[in-house]
Amino acid sequence: MYSVTIFKNQWDNKTHRRLDFNSWWHFQMFLYKLSKIPLGGKKDAQLISPAIYEDNTTRANKNVLGWGSWCAVDVDDFVYDGELKDGIIERTGNWRFICYSTASSTTALPKFRIVFPLTRKIQNAEIPAFNYALQNALGNLGDEQTKDLARMYYIPASYAGAFNFIFIGGSHYVDPDALMKEYPYAQKA
Repeated sequence: MYSVTIFKNQWDNKTHRRLDFNSWWHFQMFLYKLSKIPLGGKKDAQLISPAIYEDNTTRANKNVLGWGSWCAVDVDDFVYDGELKDGIIERTGNWRFICYSTASSTTALPKFRIVFPLTRKIQNAEIPAFNYALQNALGNLGDEQTKDLARMYYIPASYAGAFNFIFIGGSHYVDPDALMKEYPYAQKA
């Protein structure tokens, strides 16, 4: 099961809008459909989050129960040679992913999200260790500021004036247990 919480805009803190998909393929089709919607920019866009919240609470790290079997990495400054997809595959190995552009993406500097399916849900207490392991495995590809438990991401869309794209790659789901074992997290005192 892949769960996504939807927010109307960046100020929305209501957590009751959740969709559950019974397969990665269905979640992937959801993102592809969103990517075709024409939007002016971020101000017009909804946001999504892998966070699952306690019932009748608002968006806050303390209310996150865990992540709904997926995660995303926000990439703003990726330097690569050749094709973008090849550069991402070089970093992600054989992990399955969906990559989609953001509203501020340009041909000179593509900005994007990489969304990964996980083999299981991530519990609240595991999220910092998982984030640490994921960032290390990807060579710190993602924005370091995007590590809070309640992180939201603007939806894929056809943003006006942006370099818009969406594509998939890889075949293996990310195994959180194997990843956290390979890159152990030292809790800060």
